[in-house]
Amino acid sequence: MRHTVAAWGLFAVLGLAVLPVSAQYNFHFGRNKIQYENFDWNVLKTEHFDVYFYPEMQELAEHGAAFAEEAYAELQNRFNFSVTRRVPIVFYSSNLHFKQTNIFDGFIPDGVGGFYEFLKGRVVIPANGNLHRFRRVVRHEMVHVFTMHKLARVYRDYRIPIDRYLPLWFTEGIAEYWSGPQDYQHEMIMRDAIYSNYLVPLENIYRIRGTYVMYKEGEALCRYIAETYGEDKLLQLIENAWINRDFRKVMEHTLQESLSDIASGWQEWLRETYYTRMDVAESPTLITEGISVRGFNSKPVFYQMQDGQRRILFTGNHGGYSNVFYVDVDSTYVPLDKPRVLIRGERNSQFESFHLLESRMGVSKDGRLAFVTKSGEADVIHTYDLESGENGRMYGFDGIIALYSPTWSPDGLRIAFVAIGESGFIDLYVYDTEHDRLERLTDDSYDERDPAWSPDGRFLVFSSDRTSKGFDDAYNLFTYELETGAIDYVTFGTQHDFSPNWSPDGSQIVYTSTRKDSTGRYGAQDVYVIDAALRPPVIASTGLGTREGEVPEPSVRWKKRLTQLTTAAYDPVWTRDGQMVFSTFENYRFTVRSLGGLDTLLNQPVSEQPEHLAEVSGETWEFPRIDADTATDRLRYRRRYGLDIAQGQISSSAVWGTSGAAVLAFSDLMGNDRFFVTLYSTSQYTGDFLKGLNVNISRLHLNRRANFGYGVYRYGGLRYDLTDPDAPTEFPRFWEEVWGGFGAVSYPLSMFRRVEVATSLSWDDKQIPQRRIDRQALLLTNQISLVHDNALFGANGPMVGWRGRISAAYTTDLLYSNVNYITLEADFRHYLRLSRRVTFASRALGRMNHGREARLWFMGGSWDLRGYPLFDVRGKKAWFTSHELRFPLVDNPSIYVPLLAIIGVVNLRGALFFDAAHTWNDKYDKRIYQIYAGETLGAAGFGFRLNLFGGLVLRYDLGYRFRDEFKSRDPSLFRQFFFGFDF
Repeated sequence: MRHTVAAWGLFAVLGLAVLPVSAQYNFHFGRNKIQYENFDWNVLKTEHFDVYFYPEMQELAEHGAAFAEEAYAELQNRFNFSVTRRVPIVFYSSNLHFKQTNIFDGFIPDGVGGFYEFLKGRVVIPANGNLHRFRRVVRHEMVHVFTMHKLARVYRDYRIPIDRYLPLWFTEGIAEYWSGPQDYQHEMIMRDAIYSNYLVPLENIYRIRGTYVMYKEGEALCRYIAETYGEDKLLQLIENAWINRDFRKVMEHTLQESLSDIASGWQEWLRETYYTRMDVAESPTLITEGISVRGFNSKPVFYQMQDGQRRILFTGNHGGYSNVFYVDVDSTYVPLDKPRVLIRGERNSQFESFHLLESRMGVSKDGRLAFVTKSGEADVIHTYDLESGENGRMYGFDGIIALYSPTWSPDGLRIAFVAIGESGFIDLYVYDTEHDRLERLTDDSYDERDPAWSPDGRFLVFSSDRTSKGFDDAYNLFTYELETGAIDYVTFGTQHDFSPNWSPDGSQIVYTSTRKDSTGRYGAQDVYVIDAALRPPVIASTGLGTREGEVPEPSVRWKKRLTQLTTAAYDPVWTRDGQMVFSTFENYRFTVRSLGGLDTLLNQPVSEQPEHLAEVSGETWEFPRIDADTATDRLRYRRRYGLDIAQGQISSSAVWGTSGAAVLAFSDLMGNDRFFVTLYSTSQYTGDFLKGLNVNISRLHLNRRANFGYGVYRYGGLRYDLTDPDAPTEFPRFWEEVWGGFGAVSYPLSMFRRVEVATSLSWDDKQIPQRRIDRQALLLTNQISLVHDNALFGANGPMVGWRGRISAAYTTDLLYSNVNYITLEADFRHYLRLSRRVTFASRALGRMNHGREARLWFMGGSWDLRGYPLFDVRGKKAWFTSHELRFPLVDNPSIYVPLLAIIGVVNLRGALFFDAAHTWNDKYDKRIYQIYAGETLGAAGFGFRLNLFGGLVLRYDLGYRFRDEFKSRDPSLFRQFFFGFDF
């Protein structure tokens, strides 16, 4: 989330629009965070919460409100504490709506289940169609609410500044632990971390700060502390946080053991918990053939080309963008070549993003691939002809926000899928491509996943929590009969059965399942096969509710367990020639693998207990709700503003004297409407206070697709401006007073491209006694820009993709014609990834200001033309080019020098660079030596980049400078130290 988002980009445009030179300073790139929807917010007031929702998702919000009050009652006892302030909770019906929130300025990736925002204490949570997951996330965020309020109370009681924070592993770990019992994902991560030897010891857990592994290790640590030292010790760790800034000391004081003893005890507890399960488990690497094992690979499908070539397709990310890949395999499913990109994603608005872990793909018999991507405000289904290599049709549907797992009917005319509508619930759909007709098969609050069409076209098999065991978060397999609408059990129990697919003849169903052992922990997720038994033995419910009448006599289905893995298998596919292709999780990596010899495995005696359906009933279940229609305190949302930031400073200089400044920022609860106030004074004497007072008041509106802002300002006093053409070259200080107003609009064409328009009107009074200049002007500046950015960032800067910006502006004096000039700018940056860790970066920049009082551009320093003094290369016209080969030196220096971790060292990288530039005013070759104008300059050398704390990059460059069109070179090396991300 290092891309600058549109909101702050527009704020930058506003800040620059206050000057007549606005066009030349706006170098803002970044992708766009687009607000597609203008939500009609309502407020449901419960006993302790203000729940914000829009009418389409009222039922879901009612569940969420009940979950929050349920969690409050439990946590009030756990913490022995009451939160005295009302807590605002904002619900979204889907992750795609959640991504549009302005409560958080950054981009929100897939997989983020919600967040608690400390500034105003807001909780923000999206739904994903799974009420169990929704409930757990609500409880997780409520733990954060109680933790932060309890901690603040402890600090107040002991008069401790509130700038102390608990370590992230603890705050997230305790939130996971107290949100519910350990789930199957937790067990998968912990098993894999132990078996693959990447578990980070307690002493070094800061190394994985913010990662998913940190969440799960933190949860395991909290569980160990509760089981070993007592549940009350978790609360005592919070209550004792005032004792020492170092949380390790707090742990030692609270648990009455040294940190090394706590760490070794935890390691022993983990070994006893997990190593005992390795007796019969097998590593996926040892029993399967790797098809794609590099990077991230998931959701495989199989297709045999018309020429007989077998092809495996899957979604993946090999260190950059997410794509659809393919691998051709031989008859034994050994890859014939490395994976190749079939469909490039995340570079344009058509294939904006894939749901890598959530959505399967489908292939029709005639080779049409169906897959889902985000495209604008909602998901769409794309088709791609594997035989011709051409894109096919794209299908989007009104009222449907998120789509998952399309599957073709055998005749290739219909597509089944699951989807989330505006209500936030997920249901099963079928779309008839021939007649353009969408049919909704289910309409309830149950979670449906991964439909697959039977070879005869009569049934869909899918995974769902609609089982009578669903209240306990169980998932079973069901079939849906297309002709009658009957939904029937295939499996039954408290396990998690996912990812069903049919055998080629339709007699069996292959799927994955994870089950609890005698300790209550989930085991590995393995591949199973079960008899399809297409004559339904048990009727569970129709799409519109439970079928009336008695439940038929239950039957027994045989099933077989095909794998016994150490970690997890996903999305098995049964190929025509008797192979099993699936993805596995091992060594914190998803890989695509094949398993042969299915005939042999299926002919072995049945070792699993058959699937008994004797306990099946037509019972349904539902979670509690707080009815918003009958609530006395349901209101329409009204904007109320709160202070976001207030900052001030005082500085003193022998040249500028003493000055002071203050910055204030206000916004409404949704973050859609923002005010910024900047005050500072450059007065050198008390009597000059008003004369030297500078004020900027601006407002941003961010709740619509077109973000816009406006404001007024007054600047007065001494200025230091390198760009003013009238200012003395050696020391460009002069007096200027400016009054004016400004406005700006940023309209995103897509996530990757936008148009920006800015205007300002100001009265400008400039006095430069040294040059006998006393100029007044009524300045109008208009600017328009087109921006593109699809670059992906690494730790130190962009690593793949390209960014570009083209701008044009015109500034004129409406009264006296003292000022009249045009501005043109083009800036393009390209990043070619030579390997996973090596990037070749190129930049080309051209700028021109032409006319009366045209401003100067400036360069020099580590950010552009290296080897030359900062901002000393100036001219009205300029071109610049830079090329860098960026490569790693040491990825994690703290492994070799642990002391470096204390000061936040993340990585050390190197760069070979070459820069060239030329600035000029009137004539291209007219020399102005004080500002290096009129000659081509250059630099070449080597640079070091040291990343601290993940956000501060220190830059040290050394090399040679070139002058006179590269005809001469300075004899000595230059050395330059600065900070900032790579261009």
